[in-house]
This record gives sequence, structure tokens and C-alpha cells, in this order.
Amino acid sequence: MKVNSIQNQPYQAYKNNTKSNKTLFKGTLAINCWDAIARGGFASSFMVQDVLGTCLPRTYQSLNRNKDITHKKNYKAAAETALREFITGPSMVAIPMFVLAGANKLSGTTNSVPLENIAPFSDEMKKILENMPINPANAKNNPIDYAAKAKKRFYEQVFSMALGESGENGASDVARELARDLREYDKAPKRNFFQQLFNKDIIRDGKKVRAKDQIFNSIVTKYTDAKKGLVETYDCLLTTNMNGALKKPNKISSLIKDFSNFGNDVEKTMVKHSKDGYLPKANIDFSSFMETFKQKRTGSKYLTNILMVAATALFMTQIPKLYMINKTNPETDAFRNESGEVVRADK
Repeated sequence: MKVNSIQNQPYQAYKNNTKSNKTLFKGTLAINCWDAIARGGFASSFMVQDVLGTCLPRTYQSLNRNKDITHKKNYKAAAETALREFITGPSMVAIPMFVLAGANKLSGTTNSVPLENIAPFSDEMKKILENMPINPANAKNNPIDYAAKAKKRFYEQVFSMALGESGENGASDVARELARDLREYDKAPKRNFFQQLFNKDIIRDGKKVRAKDQIFNSIVTKYTDAKKGLVETYDCLLTTNMNGALKKPNKISSLIKDFSNFGNDVEKTMVKHSKDGYLPKANIDFSSFMETFKQKRTGSKYLTNILMVAATALFMTQIPKLYMINKTNPETDAFRNESGEVVRADK
């Protein structure tokens, strides 16, 4: 009996159906909902699990606390529990996000890149800049064009490394295509949660425009499809250590965003430090520029991590002041007499 390999069939079927504008199955609202949550990353997933698994069940239990004694709903206890749970859980996600957003605004989006990845990314960008010498005689060395070209080469290089290519003959066609998609991702608009939930396209000037999450999914799909032909087993299909440049394998879904955050930060910083609009007048050695960039962003990342922990811990100490809205604990009021003394503590 002949046995056919099915390794590439699911993706091939997906690709063929995509080209013919068909889908493999009809999506439901529930599937779209969880898909939108997954695209939201850790924060979105944590919030949903916290609300459904902790906040709502605990609030419900407090609402019925001591009902067997009072025969009434305990709205005071439910209110305090709801305040406590809905402040505590979201704040553990929201506060670090606010601190990180501020750091990205003030210091650059490299603050969103894991600390251990800043150095290897900086070293690769340094090599790229060393191979892009500035000709002082050329007055048309526009820093915007130069920085954009450097980012383009950086994307091609890191995708090539992520695929496990040697890079001896430059980036492959796949790496260049992934880099092109990532540059589109950098400029693409975002779909909000409800647009993702109902899978609504963004229309600009009567034309459909690919949103960030759509381009992101396309990059992951192209990457995994390309890597299938480069690896013997699929256990490392979605992870890479970039030819040993990273200390440990990272998920490609995380690295795509890291490439973008780092590349955009370098591009903006490079243009900012180019005076009078032209590189020759900037008198910048971009090799030493990257060393300085690496040191500053590493220090900024350390500080950002400390601030996120400190801000979250400080806010947690203030939460009891926000949810304790009654003079006594509503969950023990059923055991108190008129003077407020607990008389049925054994119950």
C-alpha cells in the first residue's frame, strides 16, 4: 500500500484556497473571538483568563455570601470584591504597559525588545553599517534614505539568520520577501479588537489595506512554510536561535515584533542624529554610533524593567484604600450584633 506524506498538505491546501478566495471552513464568532484574543498577546490572554476565571466567580460568590443566614444578596460584599478583583488583575498588566509605553516614547521602541536580544541585534546592525560607508563627497547622502536602507538590510539579515541560512551569498529570496513584508508591517494601520473579532478589512480610498495583524500572520505563515524545507524535524519550526546569535531559541512570533521595534528605533535615532539634513555634515561614525546605541538602550531597558516592577508594587499597596468602601467587612456583617461586635465567629 502506498503512503503519501501529509507534512505539507495542510499549508498547501491553505495556500491554494487563499489564492482562489475560498476558506477551508467557515469561521464562527467564538473562533474569531479567541483568534483576536490570541493576536492580542499575553496581555489580552491574561485579561480574559483573569476576568473569566477569577474576577467573575469571586464576585458571584461574594454576592451570595451568608445568604443562608440573611436570605438576601450581599451587594456590599460583591461591590468590594468586584472592585478589588477588577483593579488588581488589570493593573498588573496595565501598569507595566503604561511604563513601557512611556519608555518607548522617551527612549525608543528598543525598550520592548528583550534585554538579551539588544546586544546581538546591535552587533548585526553594526556589521551592516560598516559595509555601508558614507561618501563625504556625495552631498546627496540623505539620512532618511540611508537609515531606511540600513533597516532594510537589517531585516534581510536577521530573517536570513532566523531561517538558518549562512548568509555567505546574501539573503535568500524568502528572507528578502519577509523583510519587505516587515517594512510594510511597520507602516500598516492597526485593526481594533472588534475589527479583528468580525474580521473586517480596513478600507482606504476605496481600496482594501492590509492591517498589521494580517501582515504579521502572513509573515509567520511564509516563514514556517520556508523553514519546512530547511529542517529535518518540525519541533523547531516556530523557534530559532538565529545561527547561535541568541542565547536561547525565541519564538518567531516574538522575534518579528523585536526586529520591527529595534529596526525602527535605529532608523529614527540615526536620522535624529544627522545634522543639517545630510550625513557628511553629521560627522558620525555609525560603527561607534551603534556601540553607543547599544549601551544606552541596554541601560534604558534595565531601568524600564525596574520601574515596571516598582510601579506595580507601589500601586498594589494602595489598592486596599480603593476597594474598602465600607466601615466593616461586608462578608462578616451577618455575624455582628447592633454594636458591631462579632457574635457568631464560629459559624
